[in-house]
Amino acid sequence: MDNYDMNTFLALVRTQNVSRAAEQLNLAQSTISKRLKQLEYEIGTDLFERSPGNKAFRLTQAGEAFIAVAERWLSMWGEIQSLKTTKPKLKLSIGTLDSMNYAIFPHFYHALINHQPKIDLKVITSHSNELYDLVERREVDVAFSFLSRDQANINVELFCAEPMVGLCLGTSRHAGRKAVHPHDLEANNELFVFWGPQFSLWHDHWWDPFSPERVRLDTAQLLFSCFCTPDQWAIVPISAAWKAVKSGHYRMFTFLEAPPERLCYRITHKYPRVNNSESIKIVDFYASQLKLPASTKLNRKALILPLPGPPL
Repeated sequence: MDNYDMNTFLALVRTQNVSRAAEQLNLAQSTISKRLKQLEYEIGTDLFERSPGNKAFRLTQAGEAFIAVAERWLSMWGEIQSLKTTKPKLKLSIGTLDSMNYAIFPHFYHALINHQPKIDLKVITSHSNELYDLVERREVDVAFSFLSRDQANINVELFCAEPMVGLCLGTSRHAGRKAVHPHDLEANNELFVFWGPQFSLWHDHWWDPFSPERVRLDTAQLLFSCFCTPDQWAIVPISAAWKAVKSGHYRMFTFLEAPPERLCYRITHKYPRVNNSESIKIVDFYASQLKLPASTKLNRKALILPLPGPPL
């Protein structure tokens, strides 16, 4: 029993006739009959009902059931053949943060998607703490987190550092100012996003951390759904601010008493899977080519540069 027998059987199912099946397969009618007899012998039952002197066939009950078996057989045969010619595919899973996806990584993703040979790419957006657990469980190959912490089997390297700036609508009274003192901003007009423990220490020094009217958001992307009055303001990384300003609806300002820089860390497993090590090198190459705001410091020395490729 082989794929030739299965092709013969399915040709007979389609045509219900030995002559037409022989034409489709470019075989002699005697070969068709011989293959069918051999197949039925190996299965141990008739697949077609024959009428004496009539070349037309009709499926038996067993023949009806065998159609699905033959189709699965040929499907598996095709997959086996493809293994002989298909090169191993690069696989990569990246864990990252909402604000990185919005402001820093679009061109980075474009480069990965267009890379040759193709990469089987998966991107997971999560929170900093959860990204460490994903890397620990090997569900993510490389991740970018705002949090630096000691964890078994995890490598942590500084990826980039960028200033934090203020953001407001173009109609705000702060829109024309280059620098603003924290005391000039009212806590109850803030759209607050948590940017890490160091940021919170600085923030709570200037504004009441328990202000009941402050809007608290868990992702930076939500800011742009919540800005609706000229009095509102937010603090964001400069990469996100520049992206918002380019839309024409927002203005950016700096602080006379500046917040600490936002630090982003590249985290990987100390013992990565062998078949994903090449994909991680490709990530590091394209990450090293990122064009960021001039005031953002990208730690290029921590990234591996093994491949030639187009800049982003």
